[in-house]
Amino acid sequence: MDIAATTLRSPATPTPATATPAVPNPEAADKVAKEFEAMLVGQLMESMFAGMRESPLFGGGGPAEKPWRSMMLQEYGKAIAESGTLGIGRMTQDEIARLYASQAEQRS
Repeated sequence: MDIAATTLRSPATPTPATATPAVPNPEAADKVAKEFEAMLVGQLMESMFAGMRESPLFGGGGPAEKPWRSMMLQEYGKAIAESGTLGIGRMTQDEIARLYASQAEQRS
């Protein structure tokens, strides 16, 4: 069964009942959310590739293969996070907004 990624995403304009509270610096929250998603995806990919044998494509198992593969997987994680297809960054942004909202409520 093939489900398009667009069907899994939340609507672009949230309804007032589901709107997330305003974050003082939305650009910073977006950056942090993407960095978190990139780190998480990179770590998941590191685990995925851990059992793979050395390949001539990576230098044939020499001393440079392991660090190069790690850097490559980190860049894959950044690319996946930038695309926003997994939604981890968006969920992180929503949680950041909820945190700010709860702190604002406690101050009031």
